[in-house]
Amino acid sequence: MIALDARPKLAPKARLRVDSITGKTLVVYPERGLALNDTGAEILGLCNGELRVSEIIDALATRHGANAALADEVREFLQELADRNLLRGIEP
Repeated sequence: MIALDARPKLAPKARLRVDSITGKTLVVYPERGLALNDTGAEILGLCNGELRVSEIIDALATRHGANAALADEVREFLQELADRNLLRGIEP
């Protein structure tokens, strides 16, 4: 699982876009796309290569209230994107 001190950011081939018709945030990359829910979009909005995963989790906990599963859910989501080669800076 992705380390808490990793500093994730979108890979150069990936971009966040808002679909003009649905208003949904998408991660678009060559010949593919991934629709995000609001939480996923918020997480990726914080992945700027400067914040550590632990800081991203803390920011989300402050905004939405902490729960026991938050850290694991964020790390699993980021790991899924890393497995698709959509994130960089995932090594601590």
